[in-house]
Amino acid sequence: MFETFGPAITAREIWRFTRDNAWAAITSKDNNDSLNRANMWKRLADAIDVPVTGNIENNRYLTVRHRAEELLADLDTVRNRQKYANQRIRIFVTTHKNVSTFNSAIMQPVQVGLHNGSYRFPWAFHDDEGENISNRNPRYCELTTQYWAWKNIDADYYGFCHYRRYFDFSETVHEENAFGEIMDDYISVKTAKEYGLDDDNIARVVRQYDVITTPFGDLDEIINKYGSPRALWEAAPLLHDDDLKRCYQILCNMYPDYKKDAQDFFNGNKACFCNMFIMKKEIFFDYCEWMFPILEEFDKNTDYSTYSKEALRTPGHLSERLLNIYLMHHKRIGSNWKFKELQCVHFTNPEPAEQLKPLDVTDKPIIPVVFAADDNYVPQLTTTVYSAMKNADPRYFYDITVLQRNIAWDKQERLRGFFKQFPNMNLRFTNVDRELAGYELSTNNAHISVETYYRFLIQKLLPFYDKVLYLDSDIIINGDIAKLYNIDLQGKMLGAIRDIDFLANLNVKHGKRMGYAQTVLKMKNPYDYFQAGVLVLNTKAMREHYTIKQWLTYASNPDFIYNDQDVLNAHCEGNVLYLPWEWNVVHDCGGRVGNLFVQAPNDIYDAYMKSRNDPQIVHYAGFQKPWTDPDCDFASMYWKYARETPFYERLLKRVVKANESEIPAGVLRPKHERAVGEDNPIRKIVDPLMPIGSRRRDAVKAIGRAVRGRH
Repeated sequence: MFETFGPAITAREIWRFTRDNAWAAITSKDNNDSLNRANMWKRLADAIDVPVTGNIENNRYLTVRHRAEELLADLDTVRNRQKYANQRIRIFVTTHKNVSTFNSAIMQPVQVGLHNGSYRFPWAFHDDEGENISNRNPRYCELTTQYWAWKNIDADYYGFCHYRRYFDFSETVHEENAFGEIMDDYISVKTAKEYGLDDDNIARVVRQYDVITTPFGDLDEIINKYGSPRALWEAAPLLHDDDLKRCYQILCNMYPDYKKDAQDFFNGNKACFCNMFIMKKEIFFDYCEWMFPILEEFDKNTDYSTYSKEALRTPGHLSERLLNIYLMHHKRIGSNWKFKELQCVHFTNPEPAEQLKPLDVTDKPIIPVVFAADDNYVPQLTTTVYSAMKNADPRYFYDITVLQRNIAWDKQERLRGFFKQFPNMNLRFTNVDRELAGYELSTNNAHISVETYYRFLIQKLLPFYDKVLYLDSDIIINGDIAKLYNIDLQGKMLGAIRDIDFLANLNVKHGKRMGYAQTVLKMKNPYDYFQAGVLVLNTKAMREHYTIKQWLTYASNPDFIYNDQDVLNAHCEGNVLYLPWEWNVVHDCGGRVGNLFVQAPNDIYDAYMKSRNDPQIVHYAGFQKPWTDPDCDFASMYWKYARETPFYERLLKRVVKANESEIPAGVLRPKHERAVGEDNPIRKIVDPLMPIGSRRRDAVKAIGRAVRGRH
């Protein structure tokens, strides 16, 4: 088949067998046979080396392969369910959506909120299996998990938490917020270690106690200092006061010996929250037999027809109070249970890292292009991407990915709408915050932002591409980037253009750059130093040589001047294809062409100067930018594209701001011949508002030059 159809088609069909058998293994009860077949086909598929061509067959192959790998990853978590049944300590994690989980056989996810047509997570239990009250989930919330565990699971200890809230099993007291919670970002190996969320430690702690809860917080100090559980309920705008009274009455009628405990609780100032607990089996069963009848009585006598979505969850809110009353009662009557309070850690981003997927494009070869930007840089990003698409070859499809951490959703939507004019492109944004967590990344240059490090993540975030074009967001693209992408890298790790600025600095008399390149970067030939704003990346080779952790660790070196660029030069030397100069023409920032670049090696200088005549990409590298100085080198080329984007006015605003901040107060401007005569009536309006020589008048004139393209 390989000899007849070639590698892409052959590998695609083998991955198709892998995919289908993996799905069969997930959906069948006896999945060993399907699993063995899936693994067999995967081994065959892995043995085929599919060159990255960007053609239609290659794209189809990548689509099938990616789905197969997704299902194989799901199979790993499905197998965890088999380990769950062997645990005598079982802490159930209630979730209604796809979330990250800890590597634990004790903490076991349970999917709730299921209805007809719901996708059933293969890695979780489901609260509608066996004897259940799953249909009450809109009212009972996490209690449907508790009921399901009570009726269907055998264990020595039963525990409950939520997809974003877990117990802190460590011995460290962590800082809490005003609601008594530890706040953290991501579920990860790092946070598992920090909060003692490994099975050995969890089991060690749990076996020492009969009941574990979150801390009984003082309501005079936390949760807006309402003082008592009763006052806290009454202050909740979406809960009904009468519901609390009715539940109290039901409790007193059904269990009169709990009346004192209920009164003490509601009028006191202590409470534990989140409906999180771990109990020995006999205690848990007794609690369920006590609590669920109370809620059932409340439920059948309540008309929910006019309740808001939050008020509909009243039984769940009531159970949180009932748990407190139950525990207070057993403390009062001397049940002699061993109690433990553990802090609650709240993860703000429990969702798994977004997985980018290959495009389902089969009629055109795909050119993958990556940019990096933050919310403040959106106007510049838009201008750069727009210039690329205005000059793009329509025979190709451009998959444009923006790596970011804080670009506002409305701006993302605005960009998607704007670029719909190009049917041969796809624009997507992916948040890289999780990937960079734990690294101390900073830059040693004021005009370089941390977004510069995002390029190191490309090899991981786009695993279905073995070749990717990376471009900075402070460039203008005059040529067709498909030509740049299609350059044969000849097996090298990346393609780049030499950095004339760095090379010229190497030749500065008594300069320090040569010593820096040799001793800090340890380059054998410093004249091979390249500029990293335009890169053709062989991501397959990069994965084979370095991990993301290695790249980001290297980048954390405080001795580097141009952090990410220096890292690439230090670790890719000898593995670089040098591209034509016209694909990264740095502009004349601060007059460095005449003052510095002339000191570069003769052939380098001549090649750079020639590239200025027909630049395919102009790079506004350095402190001087068209949106701060509309008279800078190649600025007219930038504004040609910028004025056609939806963020043009924002760029003009930055011109005004830059001009205002750079003109010292009290400085007189040289007088020029006036463009508007003394007798012109416009002068009577303009002069009082913008006096001649004022910063306001100079700023407006700068905008006028930008609008007219006069630079």
